[in-house]
Amino acid sequence: MIDVIVTYLSFTLINICSYPIHFVVNINKNARFREDGHLFAWVASLWIGGIYLLLYSVFVYVAIFWFFNRKRNKPEYPRSFLLLIMQSLCIYMSFQLINDLITLSIPLLGLYLSVISCLYFTQITTILVFHLLNRIPWKFREWRRNILILTWVDAFSLSTFLLISKVLPVIEGNLIYQIIAQTFLLIFVIIRFTLRNISILQQSKMTETIEEVNVLNHKLEVTNDNILAAFASSLEKRDAYTAGHSERVAKYAYLIAAEFKIIPSYRRIIHLSGLLHDIGKIGIPDYILHKEGPLSEHEYYIMKQHPIIGEELLRGVYQFLPFLTDGEKKIIYEIVLYHHERPDGLGYPMGLNDEAIPIHSKIMAVADAFDAMTSNRSYRPAMTQDKALDILRKGSGTQFWTPAVQALEVLLQGNFKKV
Repeated sequence: MIDVIVTYLSFTLINICSYPIHFVVNINKNARFREDGHLFAWVASLWIGGIYLLLYSVFVYVAIFWFFNRKRNKPEYPRSFLLLIMQSLCIYMSFQLINDLITLSIPLLGLYLSVISCLYFTQITTILVFHLLNRIPWKFREWRRNILILTWVDAFSLSTFLLISKVLPVIEGNLIYQIIAQTFLLIFVIIRFTLRNISILQQSKMTETIEEVNVLNHKLEVTNDNILAAFASSLEKRDAYTAGHSERVAKYAYLIAAEFKIIPSYRRIIHLSGLLHDIGKIGIPDYILHKEGPLSEHEYYIMKQHPIIGEELLRGVYQFLPFLTDGEKKIIYEIVLYHHERPDGLGYPMGLNDEAIPIHSKIMAVADAFDAMTSNRSYRPAMTQDKALDILRKGSGTQFWTPAVQALEVLLQGNFKKV
C-alpha cells in the first residue's frame, strides 16, 4: 500500500512539473502549438501503474491546465482539452496494441521500441488533429519536423526513466527506499524537462536570429542594387541618346544566358551586371562622352579606361558585402572589366583573346553591341534589327563570340522584341 501511495504522489509532482516547463511553436498568427512534458509523464504512468495511474495523471494534468487558464477566454482552449482527451486515448490504444505485437523478451530493445511506437503514434495523431482543428495549411512543415525529432529524443529519455524505475532498489514495505527511489526519478524528470527546453529555446532563438540576419541581408542587397542601378541610370540620363541602354543590355544578356541554360542565380547576377556594365563612365569627362564626332586618339584612350574604373568601383562596393558569393562577385567584376574584349584579342582594356575571356563577358559584349546599334546616337540613327544582326554575324569569331550571336539570332526569330 505504501509503494502505491508513494508512486501516485510521485506522479502527482511529475505531472505538476510537466506543465510549466514548456515551449511554444508559433505556426502562424492564429495558431500556436504548446509542447511540454505531459506525454512523457502519461506514457510513463501507463507503463508503471497501468490504466488507473494513467487516468490519475490525466486528471492531475487537466486540473493544472484548467487552473492556469481558468481566467482566460480564448477559443483554442476547448480545442486544447479535446486534444488532451485524444492523446490519452491514443496512449492507451497504442499501449494495448504494442503489448500484443512487440515482445519484451529483450528488455532494453523491446522497451525502447514500445516507447517510441507509443510516443510517435500519439504525437503524429496530435499533429494531424491539431491541423484539422485549427485549419492550418500543410505547407508549414518545419514545426512538424522539429516536434517529431523531439519525440525521438524523448523516447530515449523515457526508456531510461522506465529502466531506472525497475532497477532502483525499491524494496516492498521499506518506506525510506521508496521515497529515495521516487525522489530520484522525480529529479531525473525535472532535469530532463529543463535541459530539453533550454536546448529547444536556444535552437529557436538561433533560428530566429539567422532569419532576422537573412532578412536584413536581403534588404541590404536590394537597397544596394537599387542604389547602384539608379546611379547607373542617372549617369545615362546625362545623355538622352544612352538613356535606358543599361536596362536593355541587362535584359538581352539575361535572355541570351537563358539560351545557354545558365542557372537562374547566375542569370540574375548577369542581369545585375548588365545594369552596371557602364558605371565606370562616371570617371569619363562629359566632353568625351557627349562628343558628336570621332574621338581623338587621346580621347579614345581615356574612354577605354571606363571598364577599369567600373571594376574598381564595384570591387570596393561589393568586396565586403555578405549577400553575394565570391563566385557571383567574380562574375560582376569580369563582366564590367571585360565586356569590350574581343575573341581576336583586339579589344580593350586587356586585349584578351577568345579563350581568356569569360563566357558571361562575351555574352554581355554581344548584348551591348546589339543595343548600341539598334539605338539612336548623336552621330547616327538607329539601325534595324536585321542590319545589326548582319553586322554581328560578320564580326563573329573576331569581334564577337559566335555562340552568343547565334543565341541572339534564335531569340530574334522567336517572340523576342527590342525593348
